Amino acid sequence: MPTGRLDNRLSQLASYALEPFGSGRYQHLAAIIAESMSGWTADLHYDEDGKSAIVIMPEDPDDAIDPTLIVYASGSAFQLDELHGDAYRRLGEYLSWADVLRAVRIKLIWRGPFPITLH
Repeated sequence: MPTGRLDNRLSQLASYALEPFGSGRYQHLAAIIAESMSGWTADLHYDEDGKSAIVIMPEDPDDAIDPTLIVYASGSAFQLDELHGDAYRRLGEYLSWADVLRAVRIKLIWRGPFPITLH
């Protein structure tokens, strides 16, 4: 009975749970933000318990129009939340990193400048 693959997967899951933004995920999301939204930033933050979150902020954090987005891991899923003024709400829970990236892109598309179409 081969157990090597299962053991490798379990150790990968354990390391994933400890550092969900390790393997370049933060850099990947920061690159998407830099490419999509001029002036916006993505920063990796740690709380006092060592849990990490990626905070995506507009150029002017006090702007009443643009929200701050927060991506963090909770259990085996990623959470995407929004802070807009004094209102805080959960936008979604995603099982894969690709789904998080898609949700952030969609959220930013509605905030960003619309491209000019030439006819």
